[in-house]
Amino acid sequence: MEAKSLKKNAVLNVIKTICGIAFPLITFPYASRILLAEGTGKVNFANSIIAYFKIISTLGIGTYAVRGASAVRDNRRELSKFVKEILAINLISTFIAYICFLGAMIFVQKFQNLQLLLCICSSSILLETVGINWLYSALEEYKYITVRSLSFQALSLILLFTLVKTTDDYIKYAAISVISAAGSNILNLFHSRLYINLFEKVKLELKKHIKPILILFVTAIAINIFTILDTSMLGCLTNTTEVGYYSAASKIVKMIRDVFPAVFTVLFARLSYYVAHKDKKSLTELSEKTLTLIFFLAPPMVVGLVILMPSIVHILCGSNFEPSINTARIMSPLLIISSYSGFLGGQILVAMKREKTYMWCMIAAALCDVVLNLFFIPLWGAFGAAAATLATELFIFILYTTLLRNFLATISLKKNLIHFLLATAVMGIVIFFEHKYLQTDFFKIIIIPLSGGVIYVLVLLALKNQFLASMVNTIRKKLQHKRNN
Repeated sequence: MEAKSLKKNAVLNVIKTICGIAFPLITFPYASRILLAEGTGKVNFANSIIAYFKIISTLGIGTYAVRGASAVRDNRRELSKFVKEILAINLISTFIAYICFLGAMIFVQKFQNLQLLLCICSSSILLETVGINWLYSALEEYKYITVRSLSFQALSLILLFTLVKTTDDYIKYAAISVISAAGSNILNLFHSRLYINLFEKVKLELKKHIKPILILFVTAIAINIFTILDTSMLGCLTNTTEVGYYSAASKIVKMIRDVFPAVFTVLFARLSYYVAHKDKKSLTELSEKTLTLIFFLAPPMVVGLVILMPSIVHILCGSNFEPSINTARIMSPLLIISSYSGFLGGQILVAMKREKTYMWCMIAAALCDVVLNLFFIPLWGAFGAAAATLATELFIFILYTTLLRNFLATISLKKNLIHFLLATAVMGIVIFFEHKYLQTDFFKIIIIPLSGGVIYVLVLLALKNQFLASMVNTIRKKLQHKRNN
């Protein structure tokens, strides 16, 4: 198989990630103003319910399939056999998922008035199965993945502005969301003929794949329950309007937070390489740089979000989403806590081949989230769900710090962290008064991040922060190199 350009793939992956973050920034403000909290709440509640059945359908197949397909990707016959075996298992699990979904539709009273909506959202289950996206990840076909995804996002954008016009169009919005997220998967089975012989008769060996898939399935259950539980429990314990308020708040915070996992994905292969070759020095250096980068970026972003949240909600969602402001504010610290925990758990623990430890941590987090949601949601609704999420993330933060305390002891963060917090405090005081002085939300959104960033950098320069100095030197050297060439 022809070797892929790592630089080209990296650029394509960054483009896809940025567009994935930017797409909701375009669609959600429009949808929230048309459908209001109740309409968007219904769609998000339905998607959170379907997510549980996706857990059954996907099992632990994604990670296992990428690893397995990568190992045989240079042998078309072996690759074809492997793909058909995994696809067969996936189709069986998808059939089981739909049986469970049908049972829920019949016996759960809460779903009776949302049957059409749930059925439309459930189409994404089958689309993800037949899409065999893991094959393209294993083949490193990032050009195809990126072009395909962006094309269907553009189509979804046109459909959204054309078809969603009133509060009653939430069904259409749900269908468009499915097209955006999984519609492009329809093309995969046809396109896959370039790499595999899908209809060639071979003897399938399914049994050997079951055990490793089920091990990963347990971790996937814990992760997915933790990430989707808040929305579905909120919808069951309160109403879809509260779900709408919570969804607006969480989307605002998560769109910004998702920048950090994009960085972690690039680092994972290198971290695994250092672990495999027992290069502790390089592992420590890369981990220190990554954690320093998190604490360099996240604290000022959190303070900026807390101060600017009323303006952000007004611009993105409209005045009807006022209750989302404090909910989003309490979730803002997730930029620091979740990014730190995500790196230690999803990257360091897994790179160190401590998957079982990672699994038990996620199970503990899921149980903690259930208990806290049961307690907080009846008291405070959407704000309670946000409080439960923050408390659970703090629990994970402490858990990972404790488990990896010996590793973290080799990393020097204290001096940089003090500088970052001092600079954030100075910046926070200035932009707080600046926020009061400026009149319109638009000017606040434009001016405050720019002025806040300048103040933050100036304070760090005054403190002679080494991390910032090294960044400035790196940029300066690259510019000089370009001029010389």
